[in-house]
Amino acid sequence: MTTTTLQVVQHLSPGGIERLVLNLVRFASPDNQVYVVALEGNKDQAIEQWPELAPLAERLYFLNKPHGRDIKTIFKLRRLIRTLQAKVIHSHHLGPLLYSRAASLGLKGITHIQTEHDSWHLEDPKQRLLTRSLLAGSNIQLVADAPRIADHLESQGISADHVIINGIDTHHYVPGQANQARHHLQVPTDKLIIGCAGRLVREKGIDTLLEALAALPEVYHVVVAGHGPERIQLEHLSQQLGLSERVHWLGRCDNMLNFYHAIDLFCMPSRQEGLPLALLEAQACGKPVIASDVGGIPDLICPHSGHLIPAEHPTVLAKALHDRLRTPIHDCHQTTQYIRRLADVREMTASYESLANR
Repeated sequence: MTTTTLQVVQHLSPGGIERLVLNLVRFASPDNQVYVVALEGNKDQAIEQWPELAPLAERLYFLNKPHGRDIKTIFKLRRLIRTLQAKVIHSHHLGPLLYSRAASLGLKGITHIQTEHDSWHLEDPKQRLLTRSLLAGSNIQLVADAPRIADHLESQGISADHVIINGIDTHHYVPGQANQARHHLQVPTDKLIIGCAGRLVREKGIDTLLEALAALPEVYHVVVAGHGPERIQLEHLSQQLGLSERVHWLGRCDNMLNFYHAIDLFCMPSRQEGLPLALLEAQACGKPVIASDVGGIPDLICPHSGHLIPAEHPTVLAKALHDRLRTPIHDCHQTTQYIRRLADVREMTASYESLANR
């Protein structure tokens, strides 16, 4: 018997949660029909901005929610649940949780799964109270995507029912040739390349990495993959620090495998984080990682090649980068195997589907 699942997200623009949800569609079992519902935006604009969505267009629905809370969006989602005869709703973060709970109110036979991908928003008393109230009920299961996220939820008085580690396609993210990738990305082939990827927002701490780079020899360069509202400010900071020739802004990178192959080391200097897919992808490609000791990062950083540092300490970060890069780095088989064992998308998908069938 086929089960229909709706993955409900706030929007469908390039990001870790959105990519994870697309993988839940791609790797679904034959008896699980999975659709993605974005509260915000419309399909044409989303595909134009993120061409990766095009092959999945028939599985995508957009509710075009206006800014702020909107009761019409609740009814749109409710009609969609009925039209698709969905039996499972899987929501991601607080907004989708709110609309999914409201839209499914009174509908029988609905299983609701809510995944918390981070927990810092629960420091806000209003958001914490709202989350607790929305999670009340017998037909909802709360999943944390890393053990430390579950621990932090518990500290806020919210108990996760399950921990399911985020997964990536470890058959796709594998070690490769650096020089070929660097030529493709048009980045220097004779420098030590530090890679950083993610949405360009304050939480990602890219300013800390730029300040650390300023303290390192000129042979060290940074390559940044991603878009975001902080792009102009970060470029201005790199100019102020005299780093214009040493920082390479890729913008949206359609071939992240090339990005990981091109770099010598992956850096994640985040101020706040959940369990980012880029952390897993870089390590699956055999790259050592230096990352902030925040969120779920410590749960999935390889003990053989990874190094944790405190957030917002550029001097400490500069020393860690220098110590790791002053000797030759080779793709680490142990790092690749570590991620394959703990964070494969097939295992993650199977775990979520088992929850839906309970």
